[in-house]
Amino acid sequence: MDSYYYIFFIILSIIFIVPNLLKKFNIPAITSIMIAGIIIGPYGLNILQLDETLKVLADFGAIMLMFLAGLEVDNETLKEEFKNSLILSSFSLLIPGFGGYLIGQYLGLGFIGSLLYAVIFASHSVAIVYGVLEELKMVKTRLGTIILSATITVDLFTLLLLSVVIKLGVGGGNVGMFLLEAFLYIVVLLLAIPYLSKHILGIFEKLHAQRIHYVLFIIFIAIIVGEIVGIHPIVGAFICGVAVSEALTKEEHDELLNKNLNAIGYGFFIPIFFLVLGMETNIRVIFDLSNLELLLITLISAVALKFISGFMALKILRFDKVKNIIGSLLTVPKISASLVAASIGKELGLIGNEIFVTIVTLSVITATITPIVVKHIFVAKYDKKS
Repeated sequence: MDSYYYIFFIILSIIFIVPNLLKKFNIPAITSIMIAGIIIGPYGLNILQLDETLKVLADFGAIMLMFLAGLEVDNETLKEEFKNSLILSSFSLLIPGFGGYLIGQYLGLGFIGSLLYAVIFASHSVAIVYGVLEELKMVKTRLGTIILSATITVDLFTLLLLSVVIKLGVGGGNVGMFLLEAFLYIVVLLLAIPYLSKHILGIFEKLHAQRIHYVLFIIFIAIIVGEIVGIHPIVGAFICGVAVSEALTKEEHDELLNKNLNAIGYGFFIPIFFLVLGMETNIRVIFDLSNLELLLITLISAVALKFISGFMALKILRFDKVKNIIGSLLTVPKISASLVAASIGKELGLIGNEIFVTIVTLSVITATITPIVVKHIFVAKYDKKS
């Protein structure tokens, strides 16, 4: 049956049912949808086939995901513990990033492919970190503030580095000039969008539809200008989210984010992005013994480098052992930026299917297991005392 009604019925059924079934196991919704995509896709039960419509919707999902990640940024939080978070973000960027590059070289990915591995190894996950901190009521604690600030900083740098990798992957050019243009692009967005948004959102104060239209309008202006410069849409969307966040009061932020944009993004487009990622994943590659070395090297090194670098940084900041472990574990999950990077790398031919599947597996495992372990440690240590 090729009817679009049938296709969207299957998609919406998955989006609605699967996350609710797996929620009791503390598995994040986006991870559960990706697993469902693997099962129903052409490499699984072949219930659905990928077509251009699904791919376009998935692209919109990636854009919305990165915009909402940027919108989640609390600029006051970022400023409050910025100096201390720089220690964590520096360790968490440099050690895993350099290690990822060396692993890429060992795997024979070449210079650009190894840079992509460095981006993936260094990346954090704002969505998962924020969700776990919020659930454990740690967002406003010193540890929570430092981790969240560092996660935001790391994501900004890894997305910028991803833009450089994409630029090199599509033909190089003058990287120095590109970095200058990228810097000016980011500065203009961060200065112009908050100024415009305060005025325009004020005009449409009680007109929710128009406020949403304005935000989407700004996102696509940022994306179009970014493409002229050579910056990937996900970077423009993330910076746009950070800039819009700066223009909103706490009440406006909650209303715009929770009542409107989250509903649009997480209600439809973002789940399709993760579903399509799953459908593109040939999970059988994992069970090929010839790829076992690739999977184990990537998984063990990525997790170990993140945990060790986080533990070292938090020890310098004088946290106790349990908080060091919790904080270090929260630097491990990779979902949004790493999956987008893997998707782009595969699209540009920088990585093969084996590497793509390995990165998806890394993301699924770290995004699924880490929150469960963190919650278990937190409950065992702190909830028993209360």
